[in-house]
Amino acid sequence: MTSSVVVASASEKHNPGLDGVRGIAILLVFFSHYGGGHKSTNIVIHLWSMMCDFGWVGVDLFFVLSGFLITGILYDSINDNDRVKNFYARRALRIFPLFYGVLVAFLLLTPVLKLHWRAEHVLYFVYLTNLMPLLHPIPSPGACVSLGHFWSLAVEEQFYLVWPFIVWKMRDRNKLLSTCGVLIAVAFILRVILIASGVNYLIVYELLFTRMDSLLAGGALALIIRGPHRKIPYRAVIVFTGLAIVAMIFFNRGTDHENVIVSTIGYSIIALFCAGIVYAAWKGGGIIGSIAATSPLRFFGRYSYGMYIYHGLLMSVLFPLIYPIEQYCKSAVIGGFVYLIFSLVITLVVAMLSFHFFETPFLRLKKYFV
Repeated sequence: MTSSVVVASASEKHNPGLDGVRGIAILLVFFSHYGGGHKSTNIVIHLWSMMCDFGWVGVDLFFVLSGFLITGILYDSINDNDRVKNFYARRALRIFPLFYGVLVAFLLLTPVLKLHWRAEHVLYFVYLTNLMPLLHPIPSPGACVSLGHFWSLAVEEQFYLVWPFIVWKMRDRNKLLSTCGVLIAVAFILRVILIASGVNYLIVYELLFTRMDSLLAGGALALIIRGPHRKIPYRAVIVFTGLAIVAMIFFNRGTDHENVIVSTIGYSIIALFCAGIVYAAWKGGGIIGSIAATSPLRFFGRYSYGMYIYHGLLMSVLFPLIYPIEQYCKSAVIGGFVYLIFSLVITLVVAMLSFHFFETPFLRLKKYFV
C-alpha cells in the first residue's frame, strides 16, 4: 500500500478537528456582526470591537475548509461511475432545504411582513447574490429581511458548479495542483487590476473569481495530503502569515477589509493562514489541533450552517435590543456582553431546532447517494 493511499484513506474518516474549525469560523463571523462596529471611547469596548470586526475572516476559513473537503471528495471519487449524481445530490440535500426553505417562507409571509419584491431579487434564488454589488443599489425586500450574507453561499455554489468537472476531467494530481497554483495567482492579479481600476472594494470581496484563492488553497491542501508522504511546514506558514496579518492591521490602523492592501495581497495571505489552521486541525495534536477538537467548538461546528443562515436573518430582530439591554445593565461593557451572549444563544437554539426538526430528514437521504 502506497503512502498516498494511506493518507487518502485517513482523510476519508470523520475528523473531529475539522468540526472544530467550522465552530471557530461561525463564531468569528457571529462576533463580527454582533460584537463589532462600536465607536466607543471606552478602551475595553474599542479593543473588543476591533477584534470582533476582524471576524470577517471566518468566511475565508469556511472557504478554505470547503475547498479542502470538497476537493478531497472529488478527487477520491474520480473513478466512481455515479460521481456526478452522488456529489450533487449530497450537496443539494445538505444545502438546499434550509436555503430555499427560508426564501419560500419569506415569499409566503410577504403579505404579513409587507415585503416588496423586485425582479432583481431573483438573484437570491439562483445563488447570484454576490453579483448584486455589480448592479445599481438593490434594496432589501423589507426591513425585516436581511439576506446580504447569502453572498458567501453564492460563491461556494458557483465553485461547486465548475471545480468538480475540472477535477474529474484533469484527474492527475500534479496537474490539478498546478491548476490550483495558477488560479490562485489569477485571483490575486485580478484583484490588483480591479482595485487599481477603481472598482469598489465590495465587488472584489464578493466575486468568485477574485475570492477563489481561498477555496483553491483548501483544494491544493487536499491534493497535497493525497500525494507521497511529506511534511508540510504548517507551523511556519501560520507564524509568518499571522505576523503578516498583524502587520496589515497595524499599517491600516484597523481590521476592515475595504482597503488596498487587504483587498489585494491580504486575501492571499489570509488564505494561506487559514490553510495552515485547517491542516493543523486535520493532522491533530499540537495546540491548534487540540483546541479544534474540543467539544464546545465541535458542538458549534455541527450547527454552523444553520447559525450562519439564521444569524443574518435575526439581525433585524436582535439589533434593536442592544441599547435597552445596556441601559438595563447600566453599563455599556456589561450590557454589550449580555447582548452578545443572549444573541448567540437565540441564534444557536434556532439553528438547533432547524437542524433536528427540518434539515435532518433531508440529511438522512444522503445514504442513498454514496
